[in-house]
Amino acid sequence: MDRVPPAQAPEALRHLGARLPAPIHLGTSSWAYPGWRGLVFAPRAPLASLARDGLAAYAAWPVVRTVGLDRAFYASPTADEYRRLRELVPRGFRFTVKAEQRCVRPDLGPDGTTFGSTTAHRGGGIANPSFLDPAFAVERVLRPAIEGLGDRLGPVVFQFPPIDLASRGPLGGAAGFLSRLRAFLAAVRASMPAESGVTLAVEVRNREFFSPSVAAHYADCLSAGDAVHSHLAHPTVPAISFQRQALEGRMPARGAIVVRWMLRRDLSYEGAAAAFEPYDALQAPDPATRAEIASLLAAASADRPAFVVCNNKAEGCAALSIRALAEEVVAAGTDTIARQGADPR
Repeated sequence: MDRVPPAQAPEALRHLGARLPAPIHLGTSSWAYPGWRGLVFAPRAPLASLARDGLAAYAAWPVVRTVGLDRAFYASPTADEYRRLRELVPRGFRFTVKAEQRCVRPDLGPDGTTFGSTTAHRGGGIANPSFLDPAFAVERVLRPAIEGLGDRLGPVVFQFPPIDLASRGPLGGAAGFLSRLRAFLAAVRASMPAESGVTLAVEVRNREFFSPSVAAHYADCLSAGDAVHSHLAHPTVPAISFQRQALEGRMPARGAIVVRWMLRRDLSYEGAAAAFEPYDALQAPDPATRAEIASLLAAASADRPAFVVCNNKAEGCAALSIRALAEEVVAAGTDTIARQGADPR
């Protein structure tokens, strides 16, 4: 906090944060963005220190209660590294952790690494021995996070890239992949102590999973593994409202609500970066997606916490997207109270 002080939050923002329901955790993908100086960080916060020392200032921003640890996707932090992060955030804060990509990518590149395009590796890469390996997931991903973050650990998201679902493909089509995923989740859950309470979330990037012929199998797979679907706003999948409708009634309404608001449907990551940097303003508001997310959050409760992580490439500035979402959630709650004739205080 001495090296990266927080911005002075306006009274209205502090009031908004105080009125946001406790089970709802809003946040962004990472925090080290120079364009957020004067918004999240003090105007003259040192740029070189944002990544290493900016988390405490970020966590002090009144409407954020989670952050996406995207760096964990590339290499899982150690328990000690997680512990150092835990010490920087308040008690009610939760980390949304992305599982290391070796768990979720079927193929390695020709050089044996998991970096680069998944599609490009098909046919030219080599099979990844850690793909859907429960022992790797437990020992490399989950145990360090549980040990290091403790009660600050939120959902662990297994983000699968676009998968080759050809029926004669290496995974045996959607049915073959989902059978392996079901066994993976069951084995991971069986290896974890019940008291850990860790939320396992699955994010898929194939439209096929939300078709009538596959959605039931996907929902059954998640239910059997005591996992939840990570709702995704991204061009590779249908809108969040469509995902919700496809899975509704096919699995119990329990477990955490997980949302990742990543990218506008009409842009690539590269195009969004070129259009939106330095991520200091809402340049392409997406009220439809925001409303879909707010509708999902209406089901949040003490027994069913909600976690939303937003990327700068969704609207241009993730911090301002989260603030706008918080305003919509609080307004919806106030309207409900007013309709019921109760005192909104």
